[in-house]
Amino acid sequence: MVAFKTKNYKEMSLLFCRFVLPALASQLLSGVYTIVDGFFVGMGAGDAGLAAIGIAYPFTLFATAVGAGIGIGGGALLSISRGRGRERLAERILTSMVMLMVLASLLVSLSFGISLPKLIGTFNISEELSRLSLVYGLILLLFSFTQIFTMGLLGAVRNDGYPRKAMYIMVSGFVLNIILDWLWVLVFPFGVAGAAGATVLSQLLTAVLFFYHFIGGRSNVRLRFKNVWRSLAFSGRIITMGISPFGVQMAAALTMIMHNWQSLVYGGEQGIAAYSVISYVIPVGIMLQEGVAEGTQPLISYYHGASLPARRKLTVRMGFSSAFGIGLFCSAALLVSAGYIPGFFSMSGTTAAIATRGLILASPMFPFVGIAKVGASYYQSIGRSGNSSFLTYVDPLVILPFFLWLLPLFWKLDGVWLSMTFANIVLSAILITIWFVESRGVPVDALAHKNI
Repeated sequence: MVAFKTKNYKEMSLLFCRFVLPALASQLLSGVYTIVDGFFVGMGAGDAGLAAIGIAYPFTLFATAVGAGIGIGGGALLSISRGRGRERLAERILTSMVMLMVLASLLVSLSFGISLPKLIGTFNISEELSRLSLVYGLILLLFSFTQIFTMGLLGAVRNDGYPRKAMYIMVSGFVLNIILDWLWVLVFPFGVAGAAGATVLSQLLTAVLFFYHFIGGRSNVRLRFKNVWRSLAFSGRIITMGISPFGVQMAAALTMIMHNWQSLVYGGEQGIAAYSVISYVIPVGIMLQEGVAEGTQPLISYYHGASLPARRKLTVRMGFSSAFGIGLFCSAALLVSAGYIPGFFSMSGTTAAIATRGLILASPMFPFVGIAKVGASYYQSIGRSGNSSFLTYVDPLVILPFFLWLLPLFWKLDGVWLSMTFANIVLSAILITIWFVESRGVPVDALAHKNI
């Protein structure tokens, strides 16, 4: 367990590292986990398999979004309650989180099990590609409870004060996924169905281990099932606090769907296959930025609950600096390695050249992503859902669609890749403007002084 109390700047910096580094590692593993998935699928199912996963995967992110919303939103409330010394309240919040995960799992599996064929049918793709996409998506969505509980309980374990334990559990799922991918995609050629099955079973392992943390007697906050229905009274607060992290994942899903569509319009099935590689690689850098944001969230929420504004502000400044530096590193690394990445996924020829160019044109986006991610997480951590939700939703609903429509009119498929960078520059500029206005003492969010 990591203690939240510190005496000086050095101890604060060490505490920051103890929370952020495991979160970074967990997000990096999640990113590598998807890349490994693509590596095996590329070898076992070729470009068609990669394209199929690229089409179906954004729809499966809805389950990830629900889990993240419950886990980070409820986790923030849990940390704030602990900061105020209200342990019993934290237990009731945890119970409410688990009940919400159960209800959400049923809803997601039922709704997407019915609608996924129609959603995939909106793409003008071949019958075989449509079939492969449907197989992959249905397996993940019908077993969506594994992803929802993994993401939901991940946030709860971190906010319980065990960030390293959360990382180790994620590592166990990552290792199992590699083994099962090798077994079910290459040894037994089950193709995209094997990749989906490997994902489901690895997530089931992590969900069980996270659940055991709260019932095995070693947690600060215990999971109690007494007065379950009374605990659901906290559902509204959890949902309100989780709107922003839910939107972060939904933004990723909407971004991928829109890019898939425009890649198909301006590049055909070669364009969509190229974007499948880009969509494996780009999220790794974004996940690292989210790791910084998620790592700072328990600290900011705790300091907010404990009425320690100076420590809260110092933590978010360290978050901004870390995310920006990591972003610069990601941009440089992608520029250097872009030419080698398509070959890693067994892609060659014209499709590989398109993917390489797309990676290069999208590479400058990462420092700007970090600014927006940490800013949105800060506002969500202190209950400022207005600012947080605005920063989260304005990109996929307004900014990115505008650039995805505008830039391809001038630069065709290059415009599709450039839209990522343009959108994140504008979003970070909005965040900096809000931050500057508030630093001058002008409140932007009407919820600024509302108690949680």
